[in-house]
Amino acid sequence: MMAAVGCDADALAALIVVFSFRKRKRVMRKRILLCGGLMTASLLAHAAPADQALEQCLQHESTTAGMSGCYTTASKAWDKELNLAYQSAMAKLTGDDKAKLRSAQRAWLTYRDSWLATSKSLAAQQGTSGVLNYGAQAVSLIKNQTLMLQSLTQGSCANPDDC
Repeated sequence: MMAAVGCDADALAALIVVFSFRKRKRVMRKRILLCGGLMTASLLAHAAPADQALEQCLQHESTTAGMSGCYTTASKAWDKELNLAYQSAMAKLTGDDKAKLRSAQRAWLTYRDSWLATSKSLAAQQGTSGVLNYGAQAVSLIKNQTLMLQSLTQGSCANPDDC
């Protein structure tokens, strides 16, 4: 879709250069905004439902409490996905491999809880932004573990962003 409008990286760079010419200023501005909108829509189309919901929630909330609620909701959504991914992986494993995954997941839960306890303690010293940082860290931790568990049943995943 972006290619149909001429929106690849080179075209976008060229548009920015041309943007400065007065005669085409309005046309170029519209094309740049259109390209930016298409790129954002393209990224959201590939995002997980929990990430899409988080992004939409954050766009509609303007208070710290509201945004914090967005992160809490996203953490819960990713936690559900994590449990499904764990159950799926456990169903495919047997014997020693199953025991290793169970042990690894229990260790990760301990790690997560310790990390978030430390983060929460430090967030209290950061004021308003600390609350949001804590929420974002919680989502990130759970999401990354979910993607790693999914990679066990859906293919190799060296980089969680590639899952």
